Amino acid sequence: MAITDTLIPAVDLGDKQTVPVTLNSTNILICKANGEFYAVDNQCTHQRAELTGGRIRNCYLACPLHGVRFDLRTGEPMGELTRVPLQTYDVSVAENGNLQIELG
Repeated sequence: MAITDTLIPAVDLGDKQTVPVTLNSTNILICKANGEFYAVDNQCTHQRAELTGGRIRNCYLACPLHGVRFDLRTGEPMGELTRVPLQTYDVSVAENGNLQIELG
């Protein structure tokens, strides 16, 4: 089911920025990296810390708690602290210019 109603306009999210949203009781972090939009669960798989405020470099998001990095394209973690990937979601820009996330 595509969710578009509560999401921000694509132009409001700058490169290397994130914005948390809740869709159907799911805490999701929308990210922009290298001009592309990504969406992942907003919870680190290491110690369940929120990823809001984490730094983006290239297509990797670092957890603000312990620095675990996740590939925004695949959700795969880097390093030794966790081997559990983040859930990722498809993101697109709707005709009205708002971001839309596909929840499976």
